Amino acid sequence: MTTEKKFIALDLGAETGRCVVATLKDHKIELNEVYRFNTHAIRYEKGFHWDILHIYEEVLTGLAKARAAFGSHFDGIGVDTWGVDYVLLDPEGRIIGYPYHYRDDRTDGVMEEAFNVVRKEKIYERTGIQFAQFNTVFQLLSEKKRKSSFLTSADKMLLLPDFMNYLLSGEMKAEFTIASTTGLADPLERDWAWDLIANFQLPDRLFSEMVEPGTIIGTLLPSIAKKTGLDPDVRVIATAGHDTASAIVSVPSDGKSNWAFLSSGTWSLMGVELRKPSLTPRAMEYNFTNEGGAAGTTRLLKNITGLWPLQECRRYWSGKSVEYSYSALTDMARKEGSANAWIDLNDPRFLKPDDMPEKIQAFLGKSGQSTKPGIGYIVNVILESLAFSYRIVKKELEDITERRADRIHVVGGGTQNGLLMQLTADAVGCTVIAGPIEGAVVGNVGVQALAIGAISSVDEWRHIVADSSQLQVYEPSDGRYFDENEEAFRAVLSEGSFEED
Repeated sequence: MTTEKKFIALDLGAETGRCVVATLKDHKIELNEVYRFNTHAIRYEKGFHWDILHIYEEVLTGLAKARAAFGSHFDGIGVDTWGVDYVLLDPEGRIIGYPYHYRDDRTDGVMEEAFNVVRKEKIYERTGIQFAQFNTVFQLLSEKKRKSSFLTSADKMLLLPDFMNYLLSGEMKAEFTIASTTGLADPLERDWAWDLIANFQLPDRLFSEMVEPGTIIGTLLPSIAKKTGLDPDVRVIATAGHDTASAIVSVPSDGKSNWAFLSSGTWSLMGVELRKPSLTPRAMEYNFTNEGGAAGTTRLLKNITGLWPLQECRRYWSGKSVEYSYSALTDMARKEGSANAWIDLNDPRFLKPDDMPEKIQAFLGKSGQSTKPGIGYIVNVILESLAFSYRIVKKELEDITERRADRIHVVGGGTQNGLLMQLTADAVGCTVIAGPIEGAVVGNVGVQALAIGAISSVDEWRHIVADSSQLQVYEPSDGRYFDENEEAFRAVLSEGSFEED
């Protein structure tokens, strides 16, 4: 591969967004971040929403900066985002209302009500998706429950990467990896689960034509080309629109080992790549999800609250006029030593923002664990709870697949936290390979490269990633702490949710 290819990857996370230019030449990929911005959210008395048009303006700014730095021609543009959230459009393509943030409380209790319409087992059999109150299906049902006029007025529902693709190209499509997060997609047919949509009495018209990741859906609208200075023939590619699906494409596996992946960021997603979904009772019992992957694959994984509590703690402490970098927080945790106290990261109280250190201390007290003051202690509670969670999920994963994972590939921002990576290796008892950091961006570009024929397969891309990345390897050094305390941690989980004061 001697001809240089240039791509733009727009990676929108729940905290920040990035516009990255990637160049591919001589079997190497080089990333150049041209713009970083906040993915703006608005919280007020009536709800928690995404300021989607502000985010769109930031996307256009990023594209203009890419043009200024690298010229007007690119081989593709791809957008990946977090899952489940959506925008409603009227028949003329106009936005209906501010899209809701998945952390909004309008879905409280809706999931249980949905099971009265369609049995929980039936939903899992049809979709294979982990049950979480923020899944798109429960968001849509909350709209119906509130008798909102939005659903009756809407002509289309577009998940966020599909919406951005529509704004850039004028084409409305539903890319499968992001659609699979809704709880309304069929993992076998890789299409909408039309029977479930009918059972829940949701309008068919909302759901656009499904396409596979790596589909070229159009070129830039003339108006967008004019605003950004890009060539109007730049292709808009439906990459793996779910950021985790893109991140897994970036896993630098050699294809010879039994590996599992861990996408570590605001959320942690741990699982394996399969050729077909696992819709077994055991997978449902463990609440694993079957989400779409690139090249016809399925990602069997569990969604775990990730570094979100740490991010919220840092925001809380910053609000108290104490600004800490993540590296400073990690240093304080190292000096503190083992916490010997843990939280259930998936307890509902930790889903919502605000006062996170106080919520953690309250949970420890309610669950009968010792508490201590100090920032390093709180950070250790979070990191150890994550490592214990990874340990348990790995065991569940091996039980479902009947296959032992002998290494964990970690991608995403969490790879920069060396303490968390070492705790993870000690907890799971196998080699942990950390990198690339910008996993979603790298995988986004890989699917674009596959779409235009610049590479022949995902395996080829993974070799390119391995040749282009600086990877960190963590070996287990001492797992006794996790061996001795696993039952105590499981006891914390089995207590269930503790009532907040």
